[in-house]
Amino acid sequence: SRTRWPEEEVPETLLRIDLAPRACPSVAPSGPPELEWRGQPSRLSQDHVEWEAIEIAAEAARKPRTLATQRKSPAPTTGRVAARFDASFSQVVRSRRSAVAMDAATSLSREAFLDLLRGCLPGEDSPVDGALAYDPRIHFALFVHRVEGLEPGLYWLSRDESALTRAHDSMRQEFSWRPVEEGFPLYELHLGNVRGLAARLSCQQEIAGDGAFSLGMIADFEAALEEHGAWFYPRLFWEAGALGQCLYLEAELRGLRGTGIGCYFDDPVHATLGLRDASWQSLYHFTIGGPLEDDRLRTLSPYGHLDR
Repeated sequence: SRTRWPEEEVPETLLRIDLAPRACPSVAPSGPPELEWRGQPSRLSQDHVEWEAIEIAAEAARKPRTLATQRKSPAPTTGRVAARFDASFSQVVRSRRSAVAMDAATSLSREAFLDLLRGCLPGEDSPVDGALAYDPRIHFALFVHRVEGLEPGLYWLSRDESALTRAHDSMRQEFSWRPVEEGFPLYELHLGNVRGLAARLSCQQEIAGDGAFSLGMIADFEAALEEHGAWFYPRLFWEAGALGQCLYLEAELRGLRGTGIGCYFDDPVHATLGLRDASWQSLYHFTIGGPLEDDRLRTLSPYGHLDR
């Protein structure tokens, strides 16, 4: 209901939920429906701080009407094997939580690690690929701590092989870039204990070093904006967020927990990888491992308050 700054509300998504399957309309509605606004939003503070940079960025990233986007090439198959878990999709989604701390002990097998990453690769059976209309722009810089059969160290997962050469040329010359497994786009960069490094890069948060592994989502930034324009900037975060949700569910499937890390140091991430300009940008961090439960928190059944 608020269309001017401060605190402008900007619609981003039109969502329709049907109780029965039916054909999706071929043409989107031409304008918003006639709605009657009820109530007034509560005032949260007597003062207002002007964040001019947010308004400038939002205006610059406003999307104009564009032609439908075609992928450059068909998405590759992820090679996943279906129906290997007993839990239903509903059970996994309903149990999904963010870990508040990791036990610094839980590990996962090499097979489970690679299969978890396969869930984030493009392909016909990828939940992320089906939700986004554009070629992948987000790749993973992985800090591996405890994966059985895989040496601890820094790795790179390329979600679009067409960007691999540019990533290679943009990073440190001493990185090895050895493939971890034939036919799989995971590459060893540097071996060694990176637990402390992962925590330091994530604003000194121990959770990044205490999981089985953590990662930074690195965007193919300038190439994406040059191809599409400034309006594509929010879409990069949409892709990162979709991948984060995929990682949450992949962790839950294996009895692990994930946590999105919103605080990290951009410049040290660049220095770690050897990036010297804005062609690649870190947009989101994540960690997966064995959770430490907080006994101060309670879990109630959904809508339990209605049974009183």
